[in-house]
Amino acid sequence: MVMTETVEPGAKADTGEKSSSHFIYESIYAAILDKRLAPAARLNKETLGKIFQVGSGTVQRALAQLAREGAVVMEPKQVAMVARPDRQQARQVLEARLLVESEVLRLAAARITRDELAELRDIVDSQRACLADSDSAGLINRDCRFHLRLAEIAGNGLLVDFLRDLLTRASLNIALSRSWVHSKETCRQQLDVIDALEAGDASHAAESMAAHLNEMFDRLHFAPPLTTDLRTAFQDKLRRATPPSYVSAPRLRSC
Repeated sequence: MVMTETVEPGAKADTGEKSSSHFIYESIYAAILDKRLAPAARLNKETLGKIFQVGSGTVQRALAQLAREGAVVMEPKQVAMVARPDRQQARQVLEARLLVESEVLRLAAARITRDELAELRDIVDSQRACLADSDSAGLINRDCRFHLRLAEIAGNGLLVDFLRDLLTRASLNIALSRSWVHSKETCRQQLDVIDALEAGDASHAAESMAAHLNEMFDRLHFAPPLTTDLRTAFQDKLRRATPPSYVSAPRLRSC
């Protein structure tokens, strides 16, 4: 017996709005990863609404999702902006990833198959192709796929969820960095991880992963925070400045 689902009035419209907000979310996220949107770029709801031909409520939902993931900053009565990550935030992500991914590797080493090892090597090869093409967004996407696939191989769904959130934040840090983070060396380090897993050496795999994550962290370079206060902006100059000395002009002798 086939049961028909009752559709409430307005349900189709609501589904369409959710689909539109997700498309806007993905479009803005992709623009950040591809470095088409820089840190602190203003995301005016009215302008975005005109670009995507949707209402401000649909744009608001997309921005709210981006804000939850740390990609966008939203303040009351202020225009939303692309986030400006700093080194302290990036280090917190690194420390959390080191903890999670070491456990992922311990579990994966005991169960990884030859086919899965070959799949991981294919992902690294695709990263090298993106590196040759200077494809920043492609590199970030495939790097995330490498780490997430390891978590899936480990077989712990909670670790997959934890790592997915961390990878989202790490990807944003990489995309918003002023420097190029991926390199031939980072690809080689991933291959070291694969080789260690193939040998069943979880300890060496974790060491190689730590070297890989630290290498990428060391390459991050963020712009200094924006200064809006005039005294802060000229603090160094005011500290060095000395009051000007005025010398009275010599008086002329009367004849």
